[in-house]
Amino acid sequence: MTKLKFAILCSTLGAIVTGVVLCCSGITPVKALSYGVRPQTRSLSVRALTEALPTLPSVPQNTAGATEEPSATVSGGAFFTSAQFEEADYAIHVPAAPAQAEKIVIKQYASSLSVNNSTDLDIDMDQLLEHVPDLDLSGDGPQILIVHTHTSESYNETGQDWYADQDTRTTDNSRNMVRMGEVLSEALTRAGYGVIHCQKRHDEDFNASYANSLKTVEAYLKKYPSIAVVIDLHRDSLIGTGGTKYRPTVTVNGVEMAQVMFLMGVGNEDYPHPHWEENLSLAAWIQREADQTYPGWMRPILVRGLLYNQHLSKGAMLVELGACGNTPAEAETAARCFGEVCAAALDRIREARK
Repeated sequence: MTKLKFAILCSTLGAIVTGVVLCCSGITPVKALSYGVRPQTRSLSVRALTEALPTLPSVPQNTAGATEEPSATVSGGAFFTSAQFEEADYAIHVPAAPAQAEKIVIKQYASSLSVNNSTDLDIDMDQLLEHVPDLDLSGDGPQILIVHTHTSESYNETGQDWYADQDTRTTDNSRNMVRMGEVLSEALTRAGYGVIHCQKRHDEDFNASYANSLKTVEAYLKKYPSIAVVIDLHRDSLIGTGGTKYRPTVTVNGVEMAQVMFLMGVGNEDYPHPHWEENLSLAAWIQREADQTYPGWMRPILVRGLLYNQHLSKGAMLVELGACGNTPAEAETAARCFGEVCAAALDRIREARK
């Protein structure tokens, strides 16, 4: 038998053995599902991706149950948080999947400048975009507040395409939404906006999360009347039948980032929302900016007949930064890019209101 024939025989036997092992273990290879048009290949901005963040001290964990007095350090109209972060090392070691593992599936959700309306309200995107949001961004104090109603939400840290008892919540602020809020805060501050990033944990009692964050937002708005925009930054949970977790991503210029979605409340008969049209108009302006800069990135705006504390401000929004299947690196890239397009949209609004 020649060396070539022997090599081919060994390769064939190896493939058969691998197939038998996968079938016996019940593991199904990850599927890449694509919905809608793939985004155009384009370079991400230097500010969003290639500009290195400074080396900063790590974020300390919040003390469970501690109360937080709204405070900020404002210098020249820009806010710098006292608790800062350092770059994480995302070197990934992927272990073998156990037989009982569930899948994590890469999926791009259909995205466009549109609204997924789950209410009976008639929502016209063209009218929302024609309206200039009623935001006063001219104040000398902080203009943007970032909070986390579900502070402990976290991501798929191993990058693997399966999970088994993987925790999707953590009180470690370097791994949860506080980390993502720091990245977003950095991007917005660099763009010239005054930002307060509240790192308080609101979901120690999950059922009381929104009641807790409502008190926090009210306190900040009272102390800093200059705040025009309130961003409640979350991580979505996309789990299909059979326990499959979805990993919504787009690839732009070879860089993968988590898809982002606005979840906007319009209230209902029992809980009226006087500012829902202003909130939705602001979301539409940002979505348009994102669609022009990174086509296919953001999922359609989801509208529900609830409040999500958005009745507290004309510039309130809930942002779903990726999902539990996404990696921290994908979420961080999305946070930087969202900060970029959000700042650009606010610049346009400020100019239009002159």
